[in-house]
Amino acid sequence: MNILNLYASLNGQTEKVAVEIEKAVTEGGHAVTTVNVKKNGAVIDLLAYDLTFIGSGVYTWLPGKAMLSWIENQMSYARQNDLILPGSPMIHGKFACVYCTYAGPHTGVDEAVPAIKYMGQLFAHHGITVADEWSIPGAFVPEKMWHYNTSGRLGNIEGRPNSEDLRQVREKTKGLISSLLPSFEEV
Repeated sequence: MNILNLYASLNGQTEKVAVEIEKAVTEGGHAVTTVNVKKNGAVIDLLAYDLTFIGSGVYTWLPGKAMLSWIENQMSYARQNDLILPGSPMIHGKFACVYCTYAGPHTGVDEAVPAIKYMGQLFAHHGITVADEWSIPGAFVPEKMWHYNTSGRLGNIEGRPNSEDLRQVREKTKGLISSLLPSFEEV
């Protein structure tokens, strides 16, 4: 399986998750290309990959600015090259997993859902099946926001994503890949 691992990370929380995804994919013997879109915003042929992981932090219910800009560029390229078809027919053997890191200080996981759905639309418009969606708690890094790490809707999220969160990411990655492998076997 050829896997793309895309992410944008402002303060390092999403990068921790992307690194764990890359480790799990590599341990499983699959090819993986990891791209930090904040550092490399180039247009990527999403259809060249069997499975794409895409992740970002959440900022006012949406992905970060670097990810928003990258998605906008991807959509412009897709429109110019007629890759977005009416009805967005599903393409066999093409999948995505969309995730975010979030603190959810006001309304919890509900703050993460719009960002996940927004990123997922990039793939749905291409006919790529969104096979899974993950929301991973991530503590605020800027000191002026530390108080939210202990007073928000999620309770105490200091130090997250922690080793247990990252272990779960590894296991979910392995489980998702395992569940998709039959899609690539010849009938």
